Amino acid sequence: MAQGSRPARVADEIRAEIATLLTRDVRDPGIGFITITRVVVTPDLQTARVFYTTLGDETARKNSAKALGRATPFLKRQVGSRLRLRRTP
Repeated sequence: MAQGSRPARVADEIRAEIATLLTRDVRDPGIGFITITRVVVTPDLQTARVFYTTLGDETARKNSAKALGRATPFLKRQVGSRLRLRRTP
């Protein structure tokens, strides 16, 4: 991606919003220490892949992955309302 391109800017905004939401608004005890490392958005802004790392043993990582799966619809709604995109990736 070219530096300063729109998908890169949208990806950075999504990463920041998800990180903020995970620290403040998501109240799932299964979510442990998660760091959102990067977000990759397709050029048409339709799909976003979120990469993360977790601290802890294998059980903690599996619990965090399940908790993130449960929180995905909430995160998508919140990101969509905060970023004001036509479609939420």
